[in-house]
Amino acid sequence: MKRVLMAMVALNLVACASYFKRKECESTNWFEHGKSVALRGEWLNSDQLVNECRKVDADIQESQLDQGFKNGMQRYCTPDNSYKTGKDGDLFSRDLCEGPEISVLLQSYRRGVTDYCAKTNGQNAGASGKKYQNICPKELEPGFLVEYRKGRKKYVQAMISNREDDIRDIDGKLSNKRNQLNFTQMRLNNLESQKSSLQAQKNFTPASNTSQIGYLDGRITALDHDLTAARNEVYSQQGEISTLEKTRSTKMEEIANFKAEIPGLD
Repeated sequence: MKRVLMAMVALNLVACASYFKRKECESTNWFEHGKSVALRGEWLNSDQLVNECRKVDADIQESQLDQGFKNGMQRYCTPDNSYKTGKDGDLFSRDLCEGPEISVLLQSYRRGVTDYCAKTNGQNAGASGKKYQNICPKELEPGFLVEYRKGRKKYVQAMISNREDDIRDIDGKLSNKRNQLNFTQMRLNNLESQKSSLQAQKNFTPASNTSQIGYLDGRITALDHDLTAARNEVYSQQGEISTLEKTRSTKMEEIANFKAEIPGLD
């Protein structure tokens, strides 16, 4: 019985996830999303949301997506943006840009990289949370990295502390949800016991006693409604617990990854 319940919970979770993903896809402004993908220097076929929406057969406004992407490409492939990309410490996707202006764009990008890689910018770059993309020129990299690691270490320690706070909050919610589930399961068991008792009474009631049989049938029907509601509540609570447990596991993995990074920052 427990395995059947867990299987039903798993199926419900998958169905709910697909439903909410389709809702998210349908409410997306695809022009703006396509533009943002291009401004990140990425192609549409590598975008997570686009791929997820296509996977669940959501209604994607492909023409708007394409127009937005082309609009974003035009903005991405400008000297000002290529400089900003370098200044932000990001890689420049030259394959998105075509034409004779590419040399101008690369020159602007290198100027941005030079400013990003200044030693005085190192701590701010590290504390921003962005990982270093190995873009600094050899003559600037050593001095930059000394300061970058100091900022990165502060960022990593803050992220560990934040996630530990999140886990304590999740543990409190899990405790409450498990108590609620235990109570609901006890109520479900009690209802099932009541139904079995009434069914047994009905089986031993003479067929001629129609009034008693009718009374018992009415009680059983009412219990069936209560049982359905209780089972649905169990499924819902199990789903909420499963979601919290997955979130907790993700937080724990993130903490482990951050802690593994610290020795390399000393």
